[in-house]
Amino acid sequence: MFLLKWLVNSLSKPLTMSLFFIAFSMGNASTFAASDIQTIQTAVTAFQTIGTLRRETPINGDAIANAYAGVLQSLVVEIDEENSLQLDSDILAAIEEIKSGNEPSLAAQVVDKTLQRVFYQSFFNRITAIRDQFDSATSATLIQILDETEAAFQAISGTAARSNEVLSADRKFIEEGSNPGLDVQINESFARIRTALNKSNPTEDFATIAVERYVTRMALARAYYIGVLREVRGVIGNRSSDLITARIQLKEGEVFYRIIESLVARDNPTGNALIKAQLAGNVSDVVADEIVSELSKGLIGRVKGEMNGQAENIGVNRVQAMAEASGAVAFAKILLPDLELRLGADTRANLETALSNLQSASSENSVPKSEEARNAISVILDSYEAELNLVKYGATTSTALIDNAVSSFKTIGELRGQATVDGQAIAAAYAGDLQQLTQLADQVYGLSIDADVTAAIESIKSGNEVAFAAQIIDKSLQRVFALVVYNRITLVNDSFDSLSTSELELEWDRANAAYSAITGTASRENKVLTEDRQTLQSGTNPDLDDQITLAFVQGRQALSKANTDDRLNLAIARENIIIPLVRSYLIGVLREVEGIIDDRDADVTEAREKQIEGEFFYRIVEGLIAQDNPAGSNRIKTQLTGDMANVVANEIVSEISKGIIGQINRNVSVIGAAFGVDRNQALLASERVSLYINIFLPDLELRLGSLERVKMQNALQDLREAGETDDVSKALTAGSTILEIISAYERELI
Repeated sequence: MFLLKWLVNSLSKPLTMSLFFIAFSMGNASTFAASDIQTIQTAVTAFQTIGTLRRETPINGDAIANAYAGVLQSLVVEIDEENSLQLDSDILAAIEEIKSGNEPSLAAQVVDKTLQRVFYQSFFNRITAIRDQFDSATSATLIQILDETEAAFQAISGTAARSNEVLSADRKFIEEGSNPGLDVQINESFARIRTALNKSNPTEDFATIAVERYVTRMALARAYYIGVLREVRGVIGNRSSDLITARIQLKEGEVFYRIIESLVARDNPTGNALIKAQLAGNVSDVVADEIVSELSKGLIGRVKGEMNGQAENIGVNRVQAMAEASGAVAFAKILLPDLELRLGADTRANLETALSNLQSASSENSVPKSEEARNAISVILDSYEAELNLVKYGATTSTALIDNAVSSFKTIGELRGQATVDGQAIAAAYAGDLQQLTQLADQVYGLSIDADVTAAIESIKSGNEVAFAAQIIDKSLQRVFALVVYNRITLVNDSFDSLSTSELELEWDRANAAYSAITGTASRENKVLTEDRQTLQSGTNPDLDDQITLAFVQGRQALSKANTDDRLNLAIARENIIIPLVRSYLIGVLREVEGIIDDRDADVTEAREKQIEGEFFYRIVEGLIAQDNPAGSNRIKTQLTGDMANVVANEIVSEISKGIIGQINRNVSVIGAAFGVDRNQALLASERVSLYINIFLPDLELRLGSLERVKMQNALQDLREAGETDDVSKALTAGSTILEIISAYERELI
């Protein structure tokens, strides 16, 4: 009741008064701020000092802050600027949590692992710079860069020296394996690079640099892959006997994974979402086989990617072919222990032989030998992937009506993209199951989408504003599929106890089938205000499509009703479909606003088309904003239907955020009422709060700074964890932080 009273009192005032996808770049950065060995060594010393301080009891946050300030922080800022990261904010926020006594042991791990990421990235940047500058820079300059690389490595050599971590025979646990000697490999590679920098034989020396770059980078990446699994081992081993230790290890695993995330996400985005969800979630939800499998799938993609690069270069660019082959070998080596577990020692030996053959063929610049080796590798990797425990959606019921509607929608998409849009063909594609589905949506929700689509088709037939009409058709039909998704998963959620598993699966499969029509909209990059707030620009991709796909998989698993928490898991899955889908359409609105502003003075017709798109996109999500910000919603609609000169990006973004704040406000109230009384309701409302805040989090960062963003992300995680453990004190602290930051954010809105 105390928590409820506090929350109610906070919310009784106007919010203005009441109150961490990452995208890690494995890239090819070849420029960095001028450094020297002494500077990096000083930073390493400071890092080591922090390592000593974080092991003390109690942890002295002020001492850590002092050790961080100066050269070490400057290096972090350098890495942030070069790689578009915000590690300094992550570290500063963690130090503040240590000072405030908010789970200092967890915060100390964030400091340590984030700093390791800094040295890791410094290593990567410099080893790449050596390759990129080999021809233009002197040997002395290149050797200096190598010296700096080796100095940075000293900070993290201990991580590279650890034993391997492998899946147990029953695939339920992680066990310590043999030591791959990654630190030794890296140091030996350094020696070969140093010799090559003399440029006594420039062609072969450059080939050595290109190959060894892969050797060092992937050996270090493997060290952090092992680090993730080491923490997973600890989580599983301790979660039943030592929850505090397990949670610390989970946090370590989460931050470790950020270092190598891009290696997995590139070719396994949905698996990447699963790994992050487990490492940022409840210790009880961590499944060793699932994490290992998804890691492996991502790395299989990287092996194949390097082989594709080798295939493109063999016979054309020997050095690059050798480098790509080396990359394929380096990535594959990470997989070998698990591949042996699943397929046997003979298959592992065959793969090692094929990998060796690929390197030899590359050195010989042999096209036929290369092809033979690649084929052998691919066959083995395909067999290995088939044995992995991967997240994937498996429908078991027929969804013919929706499947046909989706097919017709895609046909219409192709037709409206033609130079001459055929209205008759669009009408024919629309007639049948797609129109029937549209009419059903109209009946259920009291809409007139069918009339809008039919009128637009007639406009195309008559040649009247064809481009505009085509957009009306597309966005209106997207609305139909979004409504079907919402309707079916809501039915499943509401009828979980009364319907059989097979009946629930049918409706969930229907929702998933409908989602396949609009997954492209959910896959788009974010749109954020420019620094001057005059227009919009592309931000990072929030990977909403992967989040939604994962939620569909997890929600369907819950339909078995085999576990106590399946009712809650389903409800959370529903929110992770609906709110990210809403967000994707809000991004769609902002994408069109950007186009309006960019084109309204140069191409009025193009700008008007984008305005129509924005108008119809907004219709899909209007209800969410209008519920708590009706006046603001009307202002958005006026701008999207009126004089394009009156479209103001900052105003539209602000009104959207105000509507979202209303949703947050409502769910914070639910948390207060349910905390300590109804765990499931409290956790569900916490999930909604987090999902809603994520919608405007990039804008919050623009207006308040990256440090406030990190504080908000930390508070959201604390709020969820407090709900799981009924920790009132933690909930109060997290809730206070969330409300204070939102209050500050709202004051910055128009």
